[in-house]
Amino acid sequence: MHRRVFFAALAAPGALRAQEVAPLRVLATGAVSASARDLAQGFTARTGRAVVVATANAGLAARRLREGEAADLMLNSAEQVARLTADGLLDGATLRELGRMLIGAAVRDGAPRPDISTDAALRAAILAAPMIAHSDPSTGATAGTHAARLIERLGIADQMRPRTLVFPGGGAAVQSVADGRAALAISQVSEIVEVPGVAFLGPLPDSAQLVTPYLGAVTSRAAEREVALAFLQELTGPAGRARFRAAGFATDPTP
Repeated sequence: MHRRVFFAALAAPGALRAQEVAPLRVLATGAVSASARDLAQGFTARTGRAVVVATANAGLAARRLREGEAADLMLNSAEQVARLTADGLLDGATLRELGRMLIGAAVRDGAPRPDISTDAALRAAILAAPMIAHSDPSTGATAGTHAARLIERLGIADQMRPRTLVFPGGGAAVQSVADGRAALAISQVSEIVEVPGVAFLGPLPDSAQLVTPYLGAVTSRAAEREVALAFLQELTGPAGRARFRAAGFATDPTP
């Protein structure tokens, strides 16, 4: 379909609703999925095209695409996107940055707020927690992999191993703090701020920090390539950047 005709069709949601069309399928990491779902609502209201956002951690999302899961758009860490692009699973010409994310820590609302502003303070806060939580490093989760390496570097891996809960995604790890199963969670800031019942302690100190760029790209097997490009434009346009900034992402000014 000619691009001009296609976008004219997107502007006529009534016509599209009259047709039985497949939803746009988005495979996203937990760090970006809440923002993507919010933005999808406005996109659907304007275009009539439903958007389904499936969520997994960075490593699992990449694995699912490799194993043949149908998806039109991938939203993932720059590291995973680079690998998938090199393997021909993503269209490199469509790459767009969504924003850059920091890792932070959270405790339950109303609990004492430990200092985490230095390596020494963070080490003490982790050791003082009866139970901590993060995403599962064995599955390639970005924050979980970093948290496990950080705890090792701080010299407290042996003490914390029996006192650590791991979850498929960072959102579930943060939820375990809200539920009282863990006292401290380490996760992407965007996953912390989306969970009610927790208090955000702040980002990890620079010496313990990991800055993760997140990118969007259309998949090479996309069945809805033009719709995927239109939604990616939404994610990286003014409304998208504002929503990602509200979730804690650093974004470049809109061109």
